[in-house]
Amino acid sequence: MVHIQWKERYNIDYKEIDAQHKVLLDLLNELIDLAGGSGNPELITSIFHRLFEYVVTHFSTEEKYMKTCRYPHLVSHEAEHASFIQRMLELNSTFNPEDPNLLNETLEFIKNWYIDHIMKSDLDYAPCLKRYHTEAPALAVLFDFGNVLSAFDNGKFLESLSKLCGVPAKDLQTRLYSESTLTQDYERGVIDSTEFLAGVSKLCGAELPEEDFLKAYTDIFTPNKAVCDLLQRIKRNHRVGLVSNTSPWHFEHVIAQSEVFPLFDSVTLSYEVGANKPDAQLFEDALHKLDLMAEECVYIDDKPAFARAATEHLLHGIAFTTPVALMTELRRHKVTF
Repeated sequence: MVHIQWKERYNIDYKEIDAQHKVLLDLLNELIDLAGGSGNPELITSIFHRLFEYVVTHFSTEEKYMKTCRYPHLVSHEAEHASFIQRMLELNSTFNPEDPNLLNETLEFIKNWYIDHIMKSDLDYAPCLKRYHTEAPALAVLFDFGNVLSAFDNGKFLESLSKLCGVPAKDLQTRLYSESTLTQDYERGVIDSTEFLAGVSKLCGAELPEEDFLKAYTDIFTPNKAVCDLLQRIKRNHRVGLVSNTSPWHFEHVIAQSEVFPLFDSVTLSYEVGANKPDAQLFEDALHKLDLMAEECVYIDDKPAFARAATEHLLHGIAFTTPVALMTELRRHKVTF
C-alpha cells in the first residue's frame, strides 16, 4: 500500500487542526511502511495503538472548537467520530499484525476514512471556525505585566547594582543584557534564583549579598494606576488573566504582591511554561487554564511584536501605548468596563 501524501487542499487553515491531521498522516504512513515489509509485530501493534489514541485526542479538539463556534452540523460530525471509534475498537479486538489480510483491511479502512473525512466533513466546518473570529464575544482579557500594569526601569536596577559592585552601570548593561543570556535563561526557567545570583555576581566580579541584590533587582516597578483601575472595572464583566515574561523573584516579590494580582482568573509565567513570548506556548497555557478559545480572548502587551504574535495565534492582540488608547481598542473588541 502506497503512502498518502499531504496535499494543500487538505488544509483547514485553523490553528493546530492541520498539525494534528499531519501527525495522524505520519502515523498512518509509518504503519503502512511497517505492514509492507517484515515489520516487528510488536512495533506494528504499538503504532496502531498510538494512532488510535491520537485520533481520540484529535476528535476531542475538533469537537471543542465546533461546539464553541456553534457549528450547525455538530451532531452528525460527532456521529462520524463515534462510528470511527466504534469500528477501531472492533478492529482492535481482533487486531493481529501477523495476519496480512486483517492488517490490510485495517489500513484500508483508516486510509479511506482519513481522506473522506478531511476532504468532506472537516472542510465543511472550517468556514464556521473562521467566522467565529469576528463574531466571538470577548470573554477574557489577558494582560502583560511589565510596562502595562506596572512600569519598570532596568536603569535603576543597573545603578543600584553598580553601587554594590563598583562596576559602571553602562558596563553592567553590556555584560548582563548584550553579552549574557542570564536574564532570558532565568525568565525561561533554565536557571533558578540561586544560579541567577551566582551568574550576575560572576559578571560583576564580586559576590553580591542576596538581600541587597534582591532589593536592587525588584525595586524598579511603579504600578500604572490607570490600567490597574481599568482591570478592576473589566473584571466585573469578563475574566482576566496574566501572561508575563518574568522571573521567580519578580513574580514572588512584585507581581504576587501587587494590588491586582488577586483578581486574575489565570496566571501564565514564562519560567513555569519554559518559554518566553512570543512563543505560542504561553498563549496556549492561558487558554487551557481559562478553558476558552483564542477568539474569545483579548491580549494586551506593550511590545507590538508580542501583540502581533497573539493575533497570529487567533487572540485579539492590542499593543499598549496609553490608557486612553487602550480603552478605545478594548471597546472596539466589545470589552465592557
